[in-house]
Amino acid sequence: MNFVNRRFVKLLRVAVFVVFGCVLFIAATHYVYDGANSVSGYGKHLQEHLSGTATVSAPSAKTAASAVAGGAGGGVPAAAGAAAAALDSMKLKKFYSRVFQNIIDFSPSGATKKQYKPECRLEGDIGSRPDDYSNFDRLGYDNLVNCLNLSGADISNLRHSHKSFVDSLDVTLPSNSYKGSGIVTVGGGKFSLMAFLIVQNIRRMGTTLPVEVFIPPNEGPETEFCTELLPKYNAKCIFIDRILPDEMIQKFDFRGYQFKSLALVASSFENTLLLDADNFPVKPLNSIFNEEPFKSKGLVLWPDFWRRTTQPLYYDIAGVPVNLKNRVRNSFDDLTPPEVYTENMNDLSGVPFHDLEGTMPDVSTESGQLMVNKNKHLGTILLALYYNVNGPTWYYPIFSQKAAGEGDKETFIAAANFYGLPFYQVKSSTSVDGYFENGEFHGVAMLQYDCVQDYKLYQIAKDDIDVKYGLSRVGNSASQKRISFDKSYSLEDFKNKYFREDSHNDVMFIHSNFPKFDPLSLWKNRQLVDKDGNHFRSYTNLRKFGDFDIELENFKIFKNFFCGDQKVSYFSYLYDALEKTPTGWNDMCEYINKRLVFLEKTHLEAVNKKD
Repeated sequence: MNFVNRRFVKLLRVAVFVVFGCVLFIAATHYVYDGANSVSGYGKHLQEHLSGTATVSAPSAKTAASAVAGGAGGGVPAAAGAAAAALDSMKLKKFYSRVFQNIIDFSPSGATKKQYKPECRLEGDIGSRPDDYSNFDRLGYDNLVNCLNLSGADISNLRHSHKSFVDSLDVTLPSNSYKGSGIVTVGGGKFSLMAFLIVQNIRRMGTTLPVEVFIPPNEGPETEFCTELLPKYNAKCIFIDRILPDEMIQKFDFRGYQFKSLALVASSFENTLLLDADNFPVKPLNSIFNEEPFKSKGLVLWPDFWRRTTQPLYYDIAGVPVNLKNRVRNSFDDLTPPEVYTENMNDLSGVPFHDLEGTMPDVSTESGQLMVNKNKHLGTILLALYYNVNGPTWYYPIFSQKAAGEGDKETFIAAANFYGLPFYQVKSSTSVDGYFENGEFHGVAMLQYDCVQDYKLYQIAKDDIDVKYGLSRVGNSASQKRISFDKSYSLEDFKNKYFREDSHNDVMFIHSNFPKFDPLSLWKNRQLVDKDGNHFRSYTNLRKFGDFDIELENFKIFKNFFCGDQKVSYFSYLYDALEKTPTGWNDMCEYINKRLVFLEKTHLEAVNKKD
């Protein structure tokens, strides 16, 4: 009898896998939602997604397998679960294989020559401070359109390619593609070490969110780092083969400027904080995905120092309508009625172009950190990927036009603006930390502020301004006061009133641009050591970021992992470089130990330093 039962179970298992194989074959060519193959279709689908009315075209393979396999023995549900996961993986790879093929097929040919017209008056970066006001006329349409030289053939080429790519996209994901919330960064070589510093520091601060480190194609395997070290800290490596089959990996030309976009699509999280590997969170992050503005917007960005200088022809290329007769903001002030700061609303010729309706808002974006819900903003991340693949040849100079930091920084906000999707860019201006040497200031990091606190300040400003100008509504009627030009209005006053540095807003990220926390280059280049051999601090305003001594904490990690009993081969780039010389490790550790002693000795002084 037992033999019969065992045989029956065995036959039933075979039957389950036959049926499941059929489900697999059929479902592999279908996605959960009907494809929305246009911008308008995407907008409609997104509204259905947000309201919970999107319909499922077929039961999931996992549900089907569970129904067939019910009661067939303990091994069958587990096997069915594994098979369902394999199906999800196959559908995801098929989806992204199509996306990457479309990028290949619809990327514009050629490249911009980066030639600027002689009448272009962009001569250095333009900020938003009072000493920049005299240059605001250079941000107008007439000047920006006469900067980067794009021929009629260039525009036609770009417009056709852009439209073809967007029309080719299926902007709904296969089911179960992304789940949960977490942090993603790009590793590989020295960036794996910097990513590990992020992991160590966020764990020290109490952040428990999982972390994924994307190892780019063509990098070394980072085997020990990925399999032995990261898992100890609820972190792991991810690779491009999570989303692409081998044949597409071999076919596609992967480049460094694409890696952040690739990390974003390759990560497993639905709600994602994308960080540069040299960007250190200095506050606990566990709740950021559950609070505003992320909950309602699904995309949160942070500002750069400079006003936006995007070539107006981009909007023609992308087919984004811009209303040249309607001003909707004054740089980052999108709350005060435009009539207050615009003397003649019928003549906007001298107004910064990106204050006009339909454009990307000022100020420009700094992409060292970005929060995104990948289901709500799938169109955003796919179009941003397209912009990044074609960035050096076309879109980076189009988006930035001589501005500092040309790169991927504007690709995400441009893509979200194209689709008309909601986003929030932090209003609090980025600040800096650094040190003085021989009377000259050396900036070492950009400081970005808490998006949750910033949004609360924004709501306070909105309520205040609504009351001031009678914009608040009572019932269904608006009691709007007469609004007219006010020559006493100042953008600087708006910032100082609502978003000044001491306005209950904390630093959330330290983007440590230069020098980076790479012990090899710090030691070899004798950085942060004066001509007499004395160490000095590069971060001099610890109170700005909650007394977090970033230099001290990172050098503690260096000593623990490279100058103690830890396994130094976790970081292959470092191991390979130092093993070439007999005294390499000792010499680097001498630098680390001396600097650590100095940092420990000066810690209290640095924390108690007055501004």
